[in-house]
Amino acid sequence: AAAALVARWLEMEGHGTCEQRAVTELEAAAALVCDAATVEPHRVSAIGRWAAKHTRWPLPERLQESMKLVKTDSLGLHAVSKRNFAIGDLLLKEDALLRIPDLPLAARGQLERRFGSKAPFVAPAVSMDWSSISDEVRQATLSLFWAHPLMETGSPGMRTDNFQMCEQLRQCKASLPEHWDASDLLRFLHVVDLNIHRDDEVPGNASYTGLFVLGSKFSHSCEPNSSWSFSKEGHLQYHAIRPIAPGEPFTFSYIGNGMNMIVSTLQRRRRLGTLWFVCQCSRCCGPDLARRISCPKCGEAKCLPVYAKGDGLTPDWTCRQSPLQELVPDASTWQCGACGVMVPAEELPLKDEDELGEHVIRAMQGPIENAGEDAVALVQLRKLAVAKLGDNHWTTALAAFAWLQKSYVILRKSPIIDFSEADLHDASSAVASWLRVATAQNLEQQMSALFIALRLAQDLGGGLRPWGYDPADPLGSGFASARLSVHGWKIGDDFVTGPDEAANERMMQKNAPRSFA
Repeated sequence: AAAALVARWLEMEGHGTCEQRAVTELEAAAALVCDAATVEPHRVSAIGRWAAKHTRWPLPERLQESMKLVKTDSLGLHAVSKRNFAIGDLLLKEDALLRIPDLPLAARGQLERRFGSKAPFVAPAVSMDWSSISDEVRQATLSLFWAHPLMETGSPGMRTDNFQMCEQLRQCKASLPEHWDASDLLRFLHVVDLNIHRDDEVPGNASYTGLFVLGSKFSHSCEPNSSWSFSKEGHLQYHAIRPIAPGEPFTFSYIGNGMNMIVSTLQRRRRLGTLWFVCQCSRCCGPDLARRISCPKCGEAKCLPVYAKGDGLTPDWTCRQSPLQELVPDASTWQCGACGVMVPAEELPLKDEDELGEHVIRAMQGPIENAGEDAVALVQLRKLAVAKLGDNHWTTALAAFAWLQKSYVILRKSPIIDFSEADLHDASSAVASWLRVATAQNLEQQMSALFIALRLAQDLGGGLRPWGYDPADPLGSGFASARLSVHGWKIGDDFVTGPDEAANERMMQKNAPRSFA
């Protein structure tokens, strides 16, 4: 197959020189990453061309040994593993097809005054120096990345509004009418909105923002097998965060790797609803263990929502009366896993659930100088969550985790401590136990909780077991042990020692929960 593709390509392109033939053969070899049975021929050749140019690892000619791009109705064009990967393995390193720079503050203000809430969506069109972008790159952005079909098939009113917005946008920058008509400009903006890789958490990484041909083919999962970052050179790099088997799709979280991943299926789906899809990953289609509520009949905290499936789960995305995330439906019925009773949603404290979730997240995100005040609030919120919802709900676990964070700050900065070491042990053990049950495959979130326990154990003395973890293998599968040893941590039965303070702070930032925004 490779030889036939190379021969056909050479004949078609008419490459004559040795250098041209070498480039074309590399592109043909890179194109073998595509599944020829499901991927359109024109897209195969285009992917081969840009993958050969921008892939840094694996070598372009060996891409097919590590991954395959397959097109299906459910996931579209997506990347699938071709071999076994262990935790920490590098899956992909890739340079951007197109970098998307930030707009200066003054220009952002002008866009906001003209386009209101749509300003962030249209900003990439204005931020680019289109005179320096080739037509080939522009066409690649339109043809090699996913855009929602409703962009072209939605309601007439939606399409008219979008086209009018793009016509107005073309008047904002002189080079836009020269390079874009309204239709293609709208598609470009949707492509950026749905495929961009951007990191605002690490200083300096915003300049690496861009579109990546292969990196954009990693699918979403709420229990992902990989995570991404930018290298010091600005390359997008994906690493495995749990073992990956041949045939398994490469996945990462579209909503970050912070503690926002431990919330309910409904909340995750509604956040993802802004991207015009309802997540149906294995975790979202399974029992919503993060949302277990006390049963009104037997009292056990094992009452779970029964979400709709199939067509009943798909909202009308063309509805313009509500924000997209509010179109994702909640369960109308719940069932207790202990006594089996079916409970109508209106008989459960779901309003309390919403309010407690908002309060816990707000207290968790409070500034460091308010740590003492937030810690007091989190203790009360945790008690209230247990009383209203039970001790298996995500608000209870998140309140305990956030309290541990605040307590660590207090221990470092305050001369007066109003909690005991036993209180810390109990909270850490409760969080560790809850995460093992409710988020068994979410190792990044378990790592965040473990890291707080390590810092506290190091400062207070003693081993890790009272904090709810096995010192020999804190998270199982060797995941934590391998990562911690690289950063200088040593864990024994009766001691925990870590790296110097500066390195500790860097690792704490790396494992800190990302924003819930």
